[in-house]
Amino acid sequence: MEHESCGAIRPVSAFVTDDGVVCPECEAACDDVEYVTRGSPSTCAACGRNFAGDERPDAENAGDRRRSTDDGLASVRDQIAAVDRSTRQSRWTRRVLVVAVLFLAVSASAVGVFGTTAITDRQVGVANTTATDYRTIVVFRNDDVQPNYRSDQMRAVDRVFVEQDVPVTQGVVPAIGDEQLDSDGKLCRYLRSQMRQHPDTFEYALHGYTHERRSGFHGGSEFGGVAPDRQRELVEAGTSALESCVGRTPETFVPPFDTYDDATASALAAQNYTVVSGGGWFTAEQYDETGPFVASGVVHLPNSQSFVKNWTTNEFHDQRHLERQFDSAYRNREVYVQMLHYPTFTDEAKRDQLRGLIDHMKSKEGVAFMTVGEFARKYRDGRLTRTDDGWRVETTTSEDAEPASHRVADVGRHLWERFTSHWTQGAR
Repeated sequence: MEHESCGAIRPVSAFVTDDGVVCPECEAACDDVEYVTRGSPSTCAACGRNFAGDERPDAENAGDRRRSTDDGLASVRDQIAAVDRSTRQSRWTRRVLVVAVLFLAVSASAVGVFGTTAITDRQVGVANTTATDYRTIVVFRNDDVQPNYRSDQMRAVDRVFVEQDVPVTQGVVPAIGDEQLDSDGKLCRYLRSQMRQHPDTFEYALHGYTHERRSGFHGGSEFGGVAPDRQRELVEAGTSALESCVGRTPETFVPPFDTYDDATASALAAQNYTVVSGGGWFTAEQYDETGPFVASGVVHLPNSQSFVKNWTTNEFHDQRHLERQFDSAYRNREVYVQMLHYPTFTDEAKRDQLRGLIDHMKSKEGVAFMTVGEFARKYRDGRLTRTDDGWRVETTTSEDAEPASHRVADVGRHLWERFTSHWTQGAR
């Protein structure tokens, strides 16, 4: 069955729930599903492999892909032996066939005579670096993502970023009240679906652990002022929970109440976090810094502005105020980190304010949008630097190009095209 709104194609049983027909990908109630009669995905009972309905792999071989790969390699080796016996082919052609065998082993991730090798972006990427100058960098940070809380508003805000093609860092709370992240629960399934469908849009950050005040540090903090050992325990527990939920280790930490201390930063560095993003007011008081800086082993990237003017009434700043705040950062060539909390976007009018602010930002020349994590990685590695006119961002093809596995396949196709061309010429 296919859900036309989001494009999900899954077995009919995956759509049928106690609440009616619900899409297993976007979790929306479905009134626009259709049965797929051609190319329907099927599942092999022997190995669990999914395949198109018209493929129908041989049941005897369906459960052994490694054997299929080995057979393919053996076939090529037989071709090499045949070429060795032939006096019509050149020594160069035999070398190309050997390359073809090596490529098949790598691209199929074969385990056997060639062993296993993890191919990283850096290994296969082309070392081609370009630098682009921007006047300002904009980062959106959406806090308080949590299980079973105003999910409709969360999805509506997410759609704004997808429609606008603007990345956003989502601060996820692993355990709040009686609710905890469940890797099989609705929230985690939704977050993983978003990562798959929009990998360049959403970054998931750890937003504390329980989001409760544990000390009076700077007016209240879950981490600041808490014993260092306890902070490490909370970071470890939260990291494990979020990793199980989204299937990826977080590298960005957003402290509840925007407050933390040096022990927090050290605990994060020990867990291989790259960045902590607290409040701009807080870092001004605690560190005498309002822009990005490095301390205690991590990058600190404080936020600049919130949408909410009155937290008691949930009144927003007016549109012009938000635009003026950004314009000030733009004039001063500063990083602008816009904080928001999806539960406060209670209606379409407030989401229109978000759209309007993004449109205003896009109307300016020299504006780049990044997640907190992307900014921090490049800043830490010296690929994002301050200039007299703003910010210079260095981009390398080995980092920002398509995944390594795709590039290996492209290289293989290129080698095969060259091989077949020379083979044809040699046969002539």
